[in-house]
Amino acid sequence: MSADHLLAIDVGTQSVRALLFGPDGSLAAKAKIPIEPYVSPRPGWAEKDPESYWTAIGQACTALWGDPAARRDSVAGVALTTQRGTVVVVDRDGLPLRPAIVWLDQRRTPGLPPVGGISGLAFRVLGVRDTVAAFQADAEANWLRVNEPEVWARTAKFLLLSGFLVHRLVGRYVDADAAQVGYLPFDFKRRRWAGAATGSGESRRSTRRCCRTSCRPARSLVR
Repeated sequence: MSADHLLAIDVGTQSVRALLFGPDGSLAAKAKIPIEPYVSPRPGWAEKDPESYWTAIGQACTALWGDPAARRDSVAGVALTTQRGTVVVVDRDGLPLRPAIVWLDQRRTPGLPPVGGISGLAFRVLGVRDTVAAFQADAEANWLRVNEPEVWARTAKFLLLSGFLVHRLVGRYVDADAAQVGYLPFDFKRRRWAGAATGSGESRRSTRRCCRTSCRPARSLVR
């Protein structure tokens, strides 16, 4: 069989799916693994073990290859889509330092100093200081920096779930432009990070990710 099929991995909030598509776009086979959406150790929190997503991907692919209609040697490439806004922080070895903060999480960090400098002045003139302050309070990076400084000090990469899983798949810190979310300092027009963050409550760690699509096959999923 020629390698002309696409393996699509869909990591949602309640399940992980592995789907095999033919060259004409038709669905050849699929498998679905339910997952626990999150745990809430405190009111308003939503967290999940990052490793559980990776385990569920393996389980979904194993189930997929159990379907006679699915052939591993037919896979030409792998596509990944995930829930958006879920954050994973990792150390220098790419290992998670704490549970992922799921997109449903509602924790906040009030009382942060306002953004200063030229940006702060512009926000004042435009009348959006309160809006910016709300974004600051909602930022997971700020919560980690204030409430878990020992974790923040060890954080080498501040990733969305998509970036974490792509690293597991291809061994590189890369991600797709489309996987980014609007409140990250990513310039969608120029397809690059918007520059080093300045001002209190912002961190350069949030810009330490390369956003480009990787073309290296995820061979481990089809072996």
